[in-house]
Amino acid sequence: MDTTANAPMKVIPLQHIPTFHGLTLEDPDAFLFEFDVLCRGYEYTTDPQKVKLFPSTLKGVALRWFMGLRGGVINNWDQMKESFLKKYQDCCKSRELKDEIFQMVARPNETLEEYVECFQYNLQRSPYASLPLLDNVLKTTLIRGMKEQ
Repeated sequence: MDTTANAPMKVIPLQHIPTFHGLTLEDPDAFLFEFDVLCRGYEYTTDPQKVKLFPSTLKGVALRWFMGLRGGVINNWDQMKESFLKKYQDCCKSRELKDEIFQMVARPNETLEEYVECFQYNLQRSPYASLPLLDNVLKTTLIRGMKEQ
């Protein structure tokens, strides 16, 4: 029997809760990743716990969007994520993803591992990730970004 669904939810300090406003400069995928990390850290592992906590992360337009959802539309965490991403994934990308890749430059004191991780993250999010002839271009871009430092 799963007792986590009925267990009291741990109190999360407000400063640890990520927020999402629905602004064009926000990344809804990164926000959901932060939310997932928070949930794991505080053992919010069940759908009801995540769905209950999620509205407290929304502010401004995003909270108004959530409050405008009809009752019964969201029955589990997967439906919540799908609805959230459907609403915000396209409108909250102010920069072209290709620019994030091809204009990347390593930050001062950033390790090679950190830079490559960021590069791979941006590539994964881009529409260019599956182009077969892109390997040499990406390698060149990666190396150029490190040399600029």
